[in-house]
Formats: sequence, structure tokens, C-alpha cells
Amino acid sequence: MTFNDFLALLLAVVVIPTLWIGQGLGELDLPGEVIGATITIETLITQYYYRKAKTSLKGKKDVD
Repeated sequence: MTFNDFLALLLAVVVIPTLWIGQGLGELDLPGEVIGATITIETLITQYYYRKAKTSLKGKKDVD
């Protein structure tokens, strides 16, 4: 696992959901723009690693 993979995992699994939970519980008062940006970042991280996994499996015979 590279540093970039670790950082993306940390953001996608710990930091961003913690911001969402804090906002939902009323502990944080973040503007809507910040929440929208975190949704976008989460989506981009997920799409990047999903596509990365698909391209790494393309060379194998079992994958279409």
C-alpha cells in the first residue's frame, strides 16, 4: 500500500464520514458548500479506486 492509497483510505473511511456524523449530530456547523465538497471528494476517491481495480484485473482471463 502506497502513501497515496493510505491517505485516500484515511480520508474516505475516517475523516469525511466523521465530518458527516459531526454535522448530523449538530456538533459541527459546516456550510453546505463544505458538505457538498466532501460528497464530491468521497465520490471521486471511490470512482478512482474502482476504476483502478478494474484495469488491474483486465489482464486476467476470468474478467470480461
